[in-house]
Amino acid sequence: MNNNGFIVYIIGTTAAGKTNLSLNLGIDNYEIISCDSMQIYKEANIMTAKATAAEQAIKKHHGIDLLDLQSEGFNRKQWNNMAIQKIEELQSKAKIPVLVGGTHYYIESILFNQETEDKQMIQVAELNLNGKEPYQFLNEIDPLAAEKFHPNDHRRIINSIKFYQTTGQLPSEQLDHHSDQCKLRSNNFLILWPKWKKSEDLKMKVTERINEMLDQGGIEEILRIFEILHNNQNQVGGVLQSIGYRQFNKLYQYYKESGLQFPNVDDKFQELLKEGTERLINDTMAYTKKQIQWIKNRILCNSKIDIIANRLFLLEFESTQTFKEQVVIPAQKIYSLFCQLSQDDKLGDEQFKISSQKLENILTITPQMIEKYKQTQKLKSRTNWKKQVCKLCNKTMNGPFEIEQHFKSRYHKLNLLKDAKLQNKKQKID
Repeated sequence: MNNNGFIVYIIGTTAAGKTNLSLNLGIDNYEIISCDSMQIYKEANIMTAKATAAEQAIKKHHGIDLLDLQSEGFNRKQWNNMAIQKIEELQSKAKIPVLVGGTHYYIESILFNQETEDKQMIQVAELNLNGKEPYQFLNEIDPLAAEKFHPNDHRRIINSIKFYQTTGQLPSEQLDHHSDQCKLRSNNFLILWPKWKKSEDLKMKVTERINEMLDQGGIEEILRIFEILHNNQNQVGGVLQSIGYRQFNKLYQYYKESGLQFPNVDDKFQELLKEGTERLINDTMAYTKKQIQWIKNRILCNSKIDIIANRLFLLEFESTQTFKEQVVIPAQKIYSLFCQLSQDDKLGDEQFKISSQKLENILTITPQMIEKYKQTQKLKSRTNWKKQVCKLCNKTMNGPFEIEQHFKSRYHKLNLLKDAKLQNKKQKID
């Protein structure tokens, strides 16, 4: 890949307007590469929020509809190869690749050079545990990593062992030094991060969007995809693992067993639909937290944050009505400037400072913010992984960062209020 070629990344949570922004950057010199691990599947259109035919007519899209629904085993390495080939093709035509999507580990594989991480991981069947249970094995090879996980957290424990047996590196060391390992592929990039100012507004938008998708053909799509894949009893990966489908497994099972024909359904179907919808909203919100956490861990706490900060723009907005003013218009100005900087060969310089450019009223990442992120990373160091239990909330935390976050949380404060009321009642009885 041409590391001197200019690339734009649009990152952020689900329902933060990434697609909207990608279609409205202004200068018509770019094409879009989707960075979504579920939009690669054909026929999975509505519930994956895939760009519509009308949106694809506005801007050429790549990285979607790559696989049939029945396909399994597609991994990040394969996506990375596809994306790099497409990036090189676009750059050879003097087009700018704009990478857009919420599967941030896809974006990460292009933004950073990850030769170590791109090794093909061994499979579960190939693990050699010497006859021990996974948690016991992990505890013996890396007590610090084992301290991080609950013994029943099977998936993360297995992934840690797979990492160790693939690379020969301790999982705890990999986590602690990850920001040093993630070296930028080049300095010739721009990152745009549209973000809701208030999380409660994000949840309202997520809820609204999910209901719209279901009303606009999402239910039929869910039932159809389950029906197509129903005969493949061994299929557990692929599109069925996606947020948007797996939450409706019970709905499909009832639909199939009861012999209903959509849209002629009964009250039980509607009840299961409601349950699946609520589960989808909750799972989506949990995923948005992971998306934000990725940005903090991989981007803001990266060892090259001093360089990244001059190429990253957080565009906060208050509502869909203010999105154009607070996100689109500033992004167009930034994009235009960075295209010119790239043409003039100024952007690739490590000494480039965005503060020297004329970007009135557009927020940049300040040295104070960088220092805050660095301090956060220190709190997360493996040397601070000792567990602490909040008996009031029945929650186990790992190290000072998680402890601090928990005691600041609304959940803990509500439990404090409940406990105080309970103690007052006991005192009155006594």
